[in-house]
Amino acid sequence: MIHHSPLAILCIGLLFCSCDKPGSTQAEKDASASDAPRKRGGHEPRHPRSSSTEALRSVLDEVTKIELPAERAKALADLVWSTLETDPDIAHEAFLKLPADSQEKIRLIQHYALCLAEQNYEDAIAWAETLGTELEVATAKSQIALSLAEDDPLRAANLLSESGVSGREFDVAVVQVIQRWAAKSAPDAAAWVSAFPPGPSRVAGITEISKKWLPSDPSAAFAWMGGLKDEESKAEAARAMQGILLQQPADVQKEWLEHADVGVRTELERQRTQALLDVGDNIPPQEE
Repeated sequence: MIHHSPLAILCIGLLFCSCDKPGSTQAEKDASASDAPRKRGGHEPRHPRSSSTEALRSVLDEVTKIELPAERAKALADLVWSTLETDPDIAHEAFLKLPADSQEKIRLIQHYALCLAEQNYEDAIAWAETLGTELEVATAKSQIALSLAEDDPLRAANLLSESGVSGREFDVAVVQVIQRWAAKSAPDAAAWVSAFPPGPSRVAGITEISKKWLPSDPSAAFAWMGGLKDEESKAEAARAMQGILLQQPADVQKEWLEHADVGVRTELERQRTQALLDVGDNIPPQEE
């Protein structure tokens, strides 16, 4: 069996990825599309390759000498994108020289993770595990989870949980996974989120679940909130639900609250002041 390095797999995989390169111009996309039939048919393009490997390596050498880190990273990333089809080896070398966790490298990882997940989830996850830093792994897994969420939100959630990381990428992925999961099974999504440590991810998750759950089954939603043993979790859930309530017409609020017991109503009222700050001006005028 032939084994390829993860970055070689990255470069080779991107050659056949159907996703458009981020920032591609329409002309570049049209040119790529016009070449595609000839490549799929096994024929080389009629025009010769624009650069030899030696010339491209000279370009790579010059790029690595750029003094400004940000400018150098951008030039390296541009070289990766421009040589993926003409010289994957050069693309591989340029990718290796990109600074860990740099914006350009993260964009490339995001793009490839989504593309690979569309082809094979297992390969995508295995590739993500090989990346060099915690942020890069989290970035890849977050993108894979987003692709998984529509068909298998439970697995997408587990993938995020197993990553053992946090941060903006994680928070964005959590919200999007929960949006899909809550639409299919709000109780299961709520059970997952309630196990989160305190923080923005748990608050955002509970809010998204409340948006889906209260309109469809307020009795179950309030029962879940009232049954939370951890007082901080209960307060966060009550704050999120009170925020959703405040944004409803008076008759809807009254109808939903009929499903809440005295303890739940008391907790909701306790969180009213903070919930008002959360929702700001997003409160409909209430009839007298």
